[in-house]
Amino acid sequence: MRSVMYVFTAVLLILDASTALSQQKVSIMTDRGIVVGRQSSAVSFLGIPYAAPPVGKLRWSAPQPASAWAEPRDASRIGNVCPQVVLALFAVPGLKPGEVQGEEDCLYLNVYKPAKARPDSRLPVMVWIHGGAFTVGSGSAYDGSVLAAKYGLVVVTMNYRLGALGFLALAGLDSEGKGERSGNYGLLDQQAALQWVKTNIGAFGGNAENVTIAGESAGGMSVCAQLASPRAAGLFERAIIQSGLCESPGNAVTAREAESRNVEYVQKLGCSANDVDCLRRVQPAKLMSTKVPGRRPISNLVWSPVYESGVLPLKLQTAFSQGKFNRVPVLAGTNHDEGRLFVSVVSPNGKPVTAVQYWGGTGLLVGASNTRKILLQYPFRTYGTPAVAFATMFTDGVFSCPAERIDRALSKYVPVYAFEFSDAQAATSLKAPADLPGLGSFHGGSQVYAFQSAIPGIAAPSMFSSAQKRLSDEFSGAWAAFVATGEPRAAGAPSWPTFGSSRGGVQEFDLTGMKENPGYSMEHKCALWSALNLK
Repeated sequence: MRSVMYVFTAVLLILDASTALSQQKVSIMTDRGIVVGRQSSAVSFLGIPYAAPPVGKLRWSAPQPASAWAEPRDASRIGNVCPQVVLALFAVPGLKPGEVQGEEDCLYLNVYKPAKARPDSRLPVMVWIHGGAFTVGSGSAYDGSVLAAKYGLVVVTMNYRLGALGFLALAGLDSEGKGERSGNYGLLDQQAALQWVKTNIGAFGGNAENVTIAGESAGGMSVCAQLASPRAAGLFERAIIQSGLCESPGNAVTAREAESRNVEYVQKLGCSANDVDCLRRVQPAKLMSTKVPGRRPISNLVWSPVYESGVLPLKLQTAFSQGKFNRVPVLAGTNHDEGRLFVSVVSPNGKPVTAVQYWGGTGLLVGASNTRKILLQYPFRTYGTPAVAFATMFTDGVFSCPAERIDRALSKYVPVYAFEFSDAQAATSLKAPADLPGLGSFHGGSQVYAFQSAIPGIAAPSMFSSAQKRLSDEFSGAWAAFVATGEPRAAGAPSWPTFGSSRGGVQEFDLTGMKENPGYSMEHKCALWSALNLK
């Protein structure tokens, strides 16, 4: 079947050649039908369904195959985004903060390929999993055309179910799962998209046996989850983890714990925990806007993967430390100032963070018994303001040091290349609070450097200085080299030893170029955070 698809696609490409200059259309045959993309610097195919709409009885079910289509499908427009609440911080024109946007029919992906790629090109493939705390975001926010045209990659971005629609764990849903615990529908969507890639990417010029999964924030945590999921075995050959919350405090919730917590949530929806039919009648807007009751660590992702299930039998750190994961090379890193983006969590009204708010935020992160110990290590008078002290503490405890622990665990079994992105004032359209000296290399700030294309609400390459352009070329080039070869060494770049080897520490990307940062662990106080052993 696949060889027939390739031959048919080649014929379509020849037929399109005569009209390419005038219409700039390119047709590809997939296993469900023909898709018609558009060519510019690269060829983009947008809004391709990789699974059936998860609506009606398919809400809170594993993704099912998409229906075939008889006529060529226009792939010039993005598909629906999944239901989500618009955030004020990343608001873009036309969207009102607090309103719910998106449709349940949202399981679409986008493919970007070099203009000259043919079915026999066997180009490296990068599959991007977007971030957004498992509650917001979309694959269409990331334009892979620059990576495709510049580096000869085939880039795939995807949507997956978010919030309660993607991660509701509930006893009433367990009974429908044929022995499977509920709660990881978003991860199953990602696996369905990866299976689509394995089946179809050859027709777009990609190599189905050279696939790298990559993601940032919740997308990075998704990459960790797919590494730990037995059901993702064989779906990818490499992994990139950017700013993942894979071992951060408060995000190791078991299915049983989540089910118990969610009982009160479904009661607020007007349903009982066992009345699945009632839950399937609730409008998506109400599902998205209703908050889960209860007090949790400030770093907790309320909707996120759950463990001790068929999809994720073990918690991430356990799976990695025991070597029970899909063993592929890993490129993993964080940003130097991740926590500066989260100052608004402590002071949502936009006013300067007070000492009391800083103390309270610290307690919500580390617990009452550890609060004094942490405050002594991060005195706000030393850092200048409570906001800077909180941002630094949050960076170290939630991102930098958990990432180092993951690097150490993985590196016992697979090659790991560790990095820190460190532009002192990363390009962005976001405004820094008055009590911060800029956002620095904030959470999410490295993405535009990697993609070299605009990311709505965050930044665009047009904002780069000449030094930032060089940094972007080096950073993006390292990613592309890793996708292509499994080593993040771009042409002309210095060697990059694996983490844990004789010289292998964390490589730092700043405006002066890439270099090893031997002081990473000490700077981020990782011995302190490891000793706390927060769960």
